[in-house]
Amino acid sequence: MHRAARQRGRRQKKSLYSGEGALDPGELSLECLRYLYRLLFLFYIEARPELHYAPVASETYLKGYSLEHLRELELMPLTSEAERGGRYFHDSLDRLFHLVHEGYQPKQDLFAEQSRQTGRDAFEMQALKSHLFDPTRTPRLNRVVFPNHLLQQVIRLMSLSQEGGSGARKRRGRIFYAQLGINQLGAVYEALLSYRGFFATTDLYEVKPKGERWDPIGIGFFVKAEALSDYAEEEKVFLRDEAGHQKLLMHPKGSFIYRLAGRDRQKSASCYTPEVLTRSLVKYALKALYKEQLDPLPDDAARAERVLSLTVCEPAMGSVAFLNEAINQLADQYLQLVQSASGTRIPQQDYAREKQQVKMYLADQNVFGVDSNPVAVELAEVSLWLNALSADRFVPWFGLQLHHGNSLIGARREVYRRAQPGHTRDGSWLKTAPERLPLGQTRPQGRIWHFLLPDAGMAKYTARDVRALYPNQIRSIESWRRQFTRPFSQDHIARLEKLSARIVELWDHHAANLAELRRRTTDPYAIRGRAARGERTSLEYKDTAMDQELLANELANELENASAYRRLKLAMDYWCALWFWPIAAAAELPERDEWLLNLENLLLGDTVATHCVGEPIQLYAATNPEAGRRFMDKFGVVNFKGLFAAFPRLAMADGIARRRKFFHWELAFADIFRDRGGFDLILGNPPWIKVEWSSGDMLGDYEPRFVIRKLTAPQLARLRDETFERIPALKPGWTEEFEESEGTQNFLNAQVNYPQLRGV
Repeated sequence: MHRAARQRGRRQKKSLYSGEGALDPGELSLECLRYLYRLLFLFYIEARPELHYAPVASETYLKGYSLEHLRELELMPLTSEAERGGRYFHDSLDRLFHLVHEGYQPKQDLFAEQSRQTGRDAFEMQALKSHLFDPTRTPRLNRVVFPNHLLQQVIRLMSLSQEGGSGARKRRGRIFYAQLGINQLGAVYEALLSYRGFFATTDLYEVKPKGERWDPIGIGFFVKAEALSDYAEEEKVFLRDEAGHQKLLMHPKGSFIYRLAGRDRQKSASCYTPEVLTRSLVKYALKALYKEQLDPLPDDAARAERVLSLTVCEPAMGSVAFLNEAINQLADQYLQLVQSASGTRIPQQDYAREKQQVKMYLADQNVFGVDSNPVAVELAEVSLWLNALSADRFVPWFGLQLHHGNSLIGARREVYRRAQPGHTRDGSWLKTAPERLPLGQTRPQGRIWHFLLPDAGMAKYTARDVRALYPNQIRSIESWRRQFTRPFSQDHIARLEKLSARIVELWDHHAANLAELRRRTTDPYAIRGRAARGERTSLEYKDTAMDQELLANELANELENASAYRRLKLAMDYWCALWFWPIAAAAELPERDEWLLNLENLLLGDTVATHCVGEPIQLYAATNPEAGRRFMDKFGVVNFKGLFAAFPRLAMADGIARRRKFFHWELAFADIFRDRGGFDLILGNPPWIKVEWSSGDMLGDYEPRFVIRKLTAPQLARLRDETFERIPALKPGWTEEFEESEGTQNFLNAQVNYPQLRGV
């Protein structure tokens, strides 16, 4: 990453850290992880020749193109500057990535026939169109040339085990990817989800808690040279140089530092579950599911068919260890039932191949997941694909199955009775939980969706230190909340009913549209006992269909009309945003009439598009134009750019939602909740980490004394004020962290959201 950043900076002759040429360290980290995932995939397919993904039987491929031929060079000494700084490794990998993505057919080569006649084996390689090898996913790295010594080190680290203690154990052994389990790799790659990269804008020195050993891959704490005097010698990190002298560990200006962020790890609850626990939990969960859904069926043929319809979800998926284990066990169960139903046995030499095909079918159609870390979604795609690799080179598409979002924060299919918003006492909506209204069930007359109504926990910031820093804003928010949560008038209730009726129409339309989209983007795939059904579509078609039909009128989308999904999502996001509203924007909180007017323009009325007269516009998806026309005829045009210009609070709500990652389950999986009432099985082992506000944890990233020392409350307050004075730009970030923590606590403790947790 450091090499990529420096090379980009030299080439563009711009600052890496600020201004027009600034690199986003998060995006750079993500692209580097994608690069590593590509290598991981290649290690796997070359170690599994029976899958026929890589033509390792061809000497031409093996000696001239493969990753294996670079592994043979992993320990070769690079003695000269020309060897160290050359680009052989880089060009070889670049060519290999291109081969995998674009494929290669001998008929394209004018000399292919001559090669066959002379005994040279001209190999074939089918294109593997996937997000993983799509060059547009690594635009920054595409402009970088990594030197030989750097990529040799990367391949060496991924090829060889670490050195042991002494004797024979000290020697490094080769990692055999054919024998390495996906869950074992998940333990390593899931840990990367908690790492964070940033550029050193000045020389930085590492410090640590007194008495603790320094861990080069552990949580890092960094200070500038002028701050070193604030730390004892035992708190500074020293390393020995080549001469054996102790020297302070210093990261020079311009370095790209990629280290474990303890606060991020705790916030994301990124923890790995041991494989033995994963296997056991899945086994007994499936055992209960089989008893409930398979045992009552008349025969094994019906039971096998039911297995292929089961849906499994992991709501905090990480590296999808539980989903992969469920796929493995479900595949065995299916094949056992198919053999029993047909009265035939699968030959032992064919069983592994048949199982991989069933696993691929299940991965492509039956498993779902959510994670708050966007990198986890990409890791999950790779992990599911690797676990289900089959010899037919099928490429699964997970666009509608794996989602980025916070599983705990979102709106639901729940309603209040018409009279409740007008009550002032025990019957008030503020004191009772809403009633569930499943998708597909008719909305009773007078029911009002819970996410149209305010809550007493919205923007409720009570921490003493925050109130002291923002006294005027907190008083303003409290006054707003009193007014916003007062009983509704009959006129307002009538407006709420009208909005609720339109929401039903939009939700029903979205559920039907999502089901149709899922059908069109699911490729046919034949397995034992079931023939292929449907038509195959390209990766480009699937991505375009999802972007234009589902996510239509995202800010980066050229469509002018927001889809039913985007309209509903923004309405729900607006409600969620009020729980996390920025303290600094207290004056922008909506009054009751403003709130209703914003929602009416979003859900009921047309908005003026932002295009110029005579300028061509696109109002519906190219992948399904007729459905787009019918939608526009019924629901009109809602253009987000025009909407945000007219109603800035909606733009604020959209921005808050993107930062907080609100996730609305019955909207994201509307067709599944409509047709099945939800998922058949929810799997996972989420760590039980209590959400608590710790003022020092966030500040510890900038002033390590908050974390590496045990300070009293007065000492913390004094150091906080000193830090704010020294780094004025830090206060807004600290406040935003507080808003996230306090907003999450209020949301989880609210009667409307989690009545089961009341008093816990």
